[in-house]
Amino acid sequence: MAITAAGTVTPLSVNCGPLEGSTGGGLYSYAAGRPLRQITVEASSSNTGNLYLLPRSNTAAGNPGNIIGVLAAGASVTIPSSLLDGNGITPETLVLDTDAASGTQYAYGYGVRG
Repeated sequence: MAITAAGTVTPLSVNCGPLEGSTGGGLYSYAAGRPLRQITVEASSSNTGNLYLLPRSNTAAGNPGNIIGVLAAGASVTIPSSLLDGNGITPETLVLDTDAASGTQYAYGYGVRG
């Protein structure tokens, strides 16, 4: 995933193909894609700035209290979901943002289906 500029968030579902669901055009309107049991996101080791994992419709600068994880170059974060319940995590509900002056940053990720 390429995160091009601060405030221009990239949804984790950007490369999920038919599993990505639909954002429906509204800020909070989406059709859920395939729920995942776990999502792991790793920042490229060549990044020069931080990446910020946030709920959809948030930016790091505008919603600092909503940051789920901060990924420095080469760092990763894993978000698990209970294997016993019927719920999962949909990647279109999460986005990545970056630092203001760091230029394009890259992240890699994968999800585990249950």
